Amino acid sequence: MEVRWHNWSMTVLFRCRVQKPLLTKADAVTKKLGTSTAEMFRIFVAEIARTGRVPVSLKSSENENLVDLQRRNKIWSELDDAKTKV
Repeated sequence: MEVRWHNWSMTVLFRCRVQKPLLTKADAVTKKLGTSTAEMFRIFVAEIARTGRVPVSLKSSENENLVDLQRRNKIWSELDDAKTKV
């Protein structure tokens, strides 16, 4: 009898870039919690799907941006294949 531990056809490999120091800190925190960063991400995504909301507060101070908007816009502009380079 074959035991199937995981149905790979029902999952998707999701990759993203994260700054190494942030990942190292996150790994340390999740290890203390007895889990992994990958498992916490799966929980995070499941909670978004279940509730239709992001399960954390993304507020910042008035003078602090959560993302570097100029860097983000430059990257998006470079990735925009609708623009043709002359």
